[in-house]
Amino acid sequence: MFRAYSLYPLRENALSAKTVADIYGQGRNTQKSSGYAPHPYFPAVFNTHNCIDKEMHGRKRRIVSQGFSTAAINSSEPMIINHVQNLCNALMKSIPEPQGLFDDEWSPPQDMASWTNYLTLDVISDLTYGQPFNLLTSPDLRWLVNAIVSGNRRIYLRFAFPALFNVNPSAWYSPDKWIFPKMAAERQRFLEISTKFSEQRIAAEEKMSKRNDIMSALLAAKDPKTGTKLSDAEVWGEAHLMIAAGGDTTSTALASVLFYLSRNAGAHARLNDEIRHTFRSIDRIRQGPLLASCHYLRACLEEAMRLAPPAPGALWREVCAGGAIVDGRHIPAGYDVAVCQYAICHNADYFPDPYRFNPERFLASPTEERSPRDDYFSHAPPAPASTLSPPLSPSTLSLSLSPGPFSPSGTLSTPLPHTPNGTETAPTFAPFLLGPRSCVAKPFAYLEMSLALARLVWLLEFQAADDSGEGRPGCGEVGRERRGEFQIVDMFSSGKVGPGLRWRRRGGM
Repeated sequence: MFRAYSLYPLRENALSAKTVADIYGQGRNTQKSSGYAPHPYFPAVFNTHNCIDKEMHGRKRRIVSQGFSTAAINSSEPMIINHVQNLCNALMKSIPEPQGLFDDEWSPPQDMASWTNYLTLDVISDLTYGQPFNLLTSPDLRWLVNAIVSGNRRIYLRFAFPALFNVNPSAWYSPDKWIFPKMAAERQRFLEISTKFSEQRIAAEEKMSKRNDIMSALLAAKDPKTGTKLSDAEVWGEAHLMIAAGGDTTSTALASVLFYLSRNAGAHARLNDEIRHTFRSIDRIRQGPLLASCHYLRACLEEAMRLAPPAPGALWREVCAGGAIVDGRHIPAGYDVAVCQYAICHNADYFPDPYRFNPERFLASPTEERSPRDDYFSHAPPAPASTLSPPLSPSTLSLSLSPGPFSPSGTLSTPLPHTPNGTETAPTFAPFLLGPRSCVAKPFAYLEMSLALARLVWLLEFQAADDSGEGRPGCGEVGRERRGEFQIVDMFSSGKVGPGLRWRRRGGM
């Protein structure tokens, strides 16, 4: 059992399988905490990430989800593949030309945190704005990576100290300008370029509507319940969110899986074998039964996200009027509750040997039938709503939330991991969250990660070039001493450096 306390007296961060569903699941009497409120991209205009009001969020989500429909994702696949090929080309360009028939040259070390950031930002900008940032092919806009990192750090501070930041960020007395001037300047720079790209795309939509990408679907979509569309300001807000969230989080998963594969020869060899025997040519690596059959590819991605969650910290929820029951305990209204994703994903009660890269823990047992929910390129049906918790009396007593048995109901974001005796654990692993606030872009993210990793593995060999991204034994920092663990920094998303990898052409290519 792990427990952590916030600086705020009315915040509880607890870890158990049932807690995840009780806080984030369908029909729970919780809402996003006040820490989300102070940072809309435009005054009084919120996006699906930072709006607290449930009715407002429901309307926005019903519209935004149409941008990630199966049809929209299918239309986006060629653009994703184009940018993955740009990444492959960039890595191949770093490899020295062979000097002889049996020459076996490796590239200089390549920082894969940077390259994966460039890939995911190029993909999401192309599908959102109709034009990519071209980070993979040009250094001109690579400053955007650090600007997004600074923006995420700023969001994290606002989660921690909502009262301090609950002012207009443009006001002269805003703490941003006095305490974090560099962060504020970089955020503003990002907003300016993002707004410019958004305006250009909206102005050219008549010409670009045939692309059938995310933005086309978003501009055309109507709320099936009310018939309303998003305003231009709302579209811009969603576009900013897609860039900031769609780039940084997916790149963390890719950097993590490359780190662990480069240090686990058995897993690396098994993935090589699966991809290279499944696909006769790189052009065949695309959506379809063959890619869906690559279960070890999926398991590697899942295990990498467990070890280095793209959003590793506590996603706070405020208990609404009447209170809530969390893991069998009464939580008074006004409390903030959360589950720290990194901590629960490293809880040995749910994941034995939790710091070991072991993709096999996400594979179904040989005797088990794979279920339709394992089709991770499709949207799962919504989980059934649960009944609300009964009214509770406020209390100021400290809470003790402990793990307990839990039989999951509804649809989870991923197949459940297995314990050594083959039984499923509760939904402790939910990298895209669950419930009404789960990530609407989950199928898109899995497709992007799967295409990128499969094509890299099919075309190239790679190995660790240095210790970047590793823990450092004896460094004196708690939690930073495990050499074999990919190091991330919790800043709402995950900050990372490395891994540094060497690349070479696959033998015979």
